[in-house]
Amino acid sequence: MRLLLAVAATATIALTSTGAAEALTAPARPLTALTGTTAGASAASAADCTGAGASDFDGDGLEDTAVGDPFANPGGLTGAGAVHVLFGRGESGKAVTLPEAKAGDAFGWSVRLAKVDGDGCADLLVGAPYADVAGLADAGAVYVVYGGPGNRTARLVAPEPEADAHFGWSLTSGGTLVAVGAPHENADGTADSGAVYLFGTPTPGTGRRISQETEGVSGNGEVGDMFGWSLAIGGLGGSADEPDLAVGVPYENDDGAGRQVDAGKSDSGSIAVIYDVREPKDEYESRKWDLREVARSEEGDRFGYAMAYTEQGDIGYLAVSAPLGDGGEVKDSGLVQLFQSSGDREISPLTTLHQGAEGAEGEGYGFSLAFTGENAGEVRLAVGVPFDGTGGQGGVRLITIGEQATSTLIAQSEAGDHFGWSVGFSGNRLVVGAPDRGGAGAVVLLGRNDSQGILLSPGTGKIPALEGAASADFGAAVG
Repeated sequence: MRLLLAVAATATIALTSTGAAEALTAPARPLTALTGTTAGASAASAADCTGAGASDFDGDGLEDTAVGDPFANPGGLTGAGAVHVLFGRGESGKAVTLPEAKAGDAFGWSVRLAKVDGDGCADLLVGAPYADVAGLADAGAVYVVYGGPGNRTARLVAPEPEADAHFGWSLTSGGTLVAVGAPHENADGTADSGAVYLFGTPTPGTGRRISQETEGVSGNGEVGDMFGWSLAIGGLGGSADEPDLAVGVPYENDDGAGRQVDAGKSDSGSIAVIYDVREPKDEYESRKWDLREVARSEEGDRFGYAMAYTEQGDIGYLAVSAPLGDGGEVKDSGLVQLFQSSGDREISPLTTLHQGAEGAEGEGYGFSLAFTGENAGEVRLAVGVPFDGTGGQGGVRLITIGEQATSTLIAQSEAGDHFGWSVGFSGNRLVVGAPDRGGAGAVVLLGRNDSQGILLSPGTGKIPALEGAASADFGAAVG
């Protein structure tokens, strides 16, 4: 099931699937519990969530990290998946699995720590895009595990689940909104055109659906667009203090206006920015960005493959990748387009980032993206390059915005690790996934001033292994 960016001469992105998911018979409902194995301090030990940071799940005042392991086999169920919450700098952790897990669910495909219910502690959002729902194979689901004291959980599904839609492939949050991508949904009768669902918090109700056929949304739903492959929420040019939604459409053809199929540059990619999405509307306002508007575009660039958003003061930054774009004139080496917004001013292109002459075909620069802005006046962007180096060693480019001419390459990895497959920040710590390191996968935690990161994997140090099970791709997602 893991998405692979090929480094062969064709430099294509292909989806492969292994394992067969069994049916989930339970309807959408709150869960009674998630099972977990804890080493050291646990979430339940926190007295309250006073003073909890942005990613503090257990309320102890330290930032935490969520790590997806979507192909783990808890209970002997191949590919059922698991998630580990690492507390602080990895001094302890908790392994989370589903009590009703089925083989092939891929629980942990996408993860995010975000404040959903307003109690101060961060909550855990987990995508399981290959879960069966109401007897529909691979319809997909997202689970909310509320942080702090107690053990409340909920499951989110599409109001009308669809087989093979892969709801939960991507997810993000902002303020009172949670957005979930279902890029393989046959939206409005068009195969794999994709859709996005918005849920209000603190108590998510029925999801509100948006596709390229929604009134006012730019573009048209065409076969294989994959609308919802990546997502970001932020201030992108709508009304001040209202959230806007950016949707990645990396398999859309650059075919101009109107409904066209097999025209233009195939899979060049685009993003759709939809303004003021907090409340449902009869007609939205939106803006479409094709790669050709900001950089040279070619077939197969995959613009919109990954996105990240952050704010520093009244300035918003949106990063959008094209991991097979021609960065610095090096074919298929990858590029990242940086946009900037302020108040209700629409995002505008700021700069195009790439590796220049250091880039190489198929390295996947921009395969993953993450922002942090922990210091006044300074924002850092992590760019995953998981196919850099010998034999898929991988690396991460760490860039300080405002100093785009220079970047630091982090390569704490070995051949075949795919270091940089996922990236995230926990406070001022950079978290990098290397899901193919060893047999189980690993992550590296790198502090703001650290020269060498802390390597963590299940069953090492104080990070618990899954009881009676094995990890397979620990680090495939971080958040």
